[in-house]
Amino acid sequence: MARTPGVGSSSPAFSRRGVLQLGGSFALLLATGACAANSDSNSDDSTSGGQTASTLRIAVSSYLSSWDQDFVGFDLTALMMFKNVFPYMIDYGVTTAGDSQILDTQNVTPTFAESFEPDAEQKVWTLKLRRGVTFASGNEMTAADVKWSKDRAFAAQANVAGIYRTIGLTEADQVKVVDDYTVEFHQAFPSALTRQIQAISLYVFDSEEAKKHATADDPWAKEWFAKNAPTGGYYNVAKATQGQEIELAANTGYPGPDAPKTPTIRISVVPAASNQRLQLQAGDIDIALGVSQRDIEDLRSTDGVKVISAASNRQVAIQMSVTSAPFDNVDVRKALAWAVPYEQIINNVYGGDARAAKSPVPLDMPGYDESGYPFTHDVDRARAALNAAGRASVESELVFEADNEEQQRIAVQVQSEAAKAGINLKLTPLDPATLGERRTRKNIPLQLTSGQLWVNDVEYMLATSFVKGANLNYSNYTNAEIEQIYERSHTTVEEAARNALWQRVQQILAEDVPWVVICQPNFNLPVREAVAGWVQPMDGLARLRYLTRSA
Repeated sequence: MARTPGVGSSSPAFSRRGVLQLGGSFALLLATGACAANSDSNSDDSTSGGQTASTLRIAVSSYLSSWDQDFVGFDLTALMMFKNVFPYMIDYGVTTAGDSQILDTQNVTPTFAESFEPDAEQKVWTLKLRRGVTFASGNEMTAADVKWSKDRAFAAQANVAGIYRTIGLTEADQVKVVDDYTVEFHQAFPSALTRQIQAISLYVFDSEEAKKHATADDPWAKEWFAKNAPTGGYYNVAKATQGQEIELAANTGYPGPDAPKTPTIRISVVPAASNQRLQLQAGDIDIALGVSQRDIEDLRSTDGVKVISAASNRQVAIQMSVTSAPFDNVDVRKALAWAVPYEQIINNVYGGDARAAKSPVPLDMPGYDESGYPFTHDVDRARAALNAAGRASVESELVFEADNEEQQRIAVQVQSEAAKAGINLKLTPLDPATLGERRTRKNIPLQLTSGQLWVNDVEYMLATSFVKGANLNYSNYTNAEIEQIYERSHTTVEEAARNALWQRVQQILAEDVPWVVICQPNFNLPVREAVAGWVQPMDGLARLRYLTRSA
């Protein structure tokens, strides 16, 4: 994954620019597998009753690429696993939305930590650890482990080092040990993002164990951590068979709220979605994390299976390169925005199980405003916009992920309607390697994207997608006023003031139209009827400790 090169000034402007190099694992989770669809009548987890089973069985599509969270990028299995086996000092709380339980990004709570609070200026944040918490090695978790973990991140320029720049942490000596159970984080400036950034960054390694495996050539034990599971989280890895299965055992020493409810979780690798479906139908697994959209629709009527549904912040869009013809002309971009059949896609691709989006800012994100995307399906207005561009017709390729049925179906419908307006699109499915290479070069004129932000904040969205040099800014979009707003937002912490900034951002994006915002599909997860306790994660990474299965 991309990392921030160099560590320099700690001024807000310089520091925030570091996030522009931020790699995918912290920036945006590209969606795969279980995805869109609307709330299902069978989603009431509370109906599962009776005695709780001791084991839960989950199928995933692939084995994780490494156990070292500091250096893993777009590996969904690994990232989900890390949330459950690393000790995170704080995490999002849980709230209710309709019939669903969801992670509450406005409520970050201590888990392995006792507290995490700022000083009056909100520049110095104090982390207090709970006493007597141990790793599987028997070593007590102390402030030294937190310090070693952060020193490692800065020294090795790991994922955390990049994301810490967003909150004014650029040097290891800004993390100070006060005593065995107290650590201070001295930020260069106050930030409204601190709690959320630390919620995804404050995981801790067993430093005493790590030092046993460090060498002169590998002082941070990267080679050892890549092959050996961490310990001390909500679950410990009891057994791991490369490429086949991982068995998790609940950490009975976890000291915080919401302890694991199921003692043992077996995670099996089942690459083929069709096989996951068959195993779920047969009752051989309890949860299928990699079935296709069509399989999910079929499973809704399968005896013994239910589909858990919840609103999601995953957003499907078409990014238009504003530096490549013909989309370097804003009227051509507007023409495509008017040509896309939004409701048709929601109905035909998602079976109506998606929400219409009215802004590049995701629905449910603080600051969301419908002024951000005023376009609907209107071929006449699409033709008029193309005429305003001085063009009777234009041509372009539309790139999407090969073997992604959802994107292929969207692309076909966009192609059909766009042609009616004079926008002729050549559909170009790309394999992951080619797509990644072209995205790195930022040379795709038109591409379908799908993903969800890990931090539910517009400043973070700008940092990853809409300012100069942003890692996920495939549109190559820049706007001088948005750049200024972005810089101003770094030290703006009052909610009303931030929302005023975000409203102006959305007005500008509506005028410049770097993205066609298609919709936000709902989340669907097929499980056995006996499964309960699913908490919808805004980052797409399941918290397994809430799950149960009735015996």
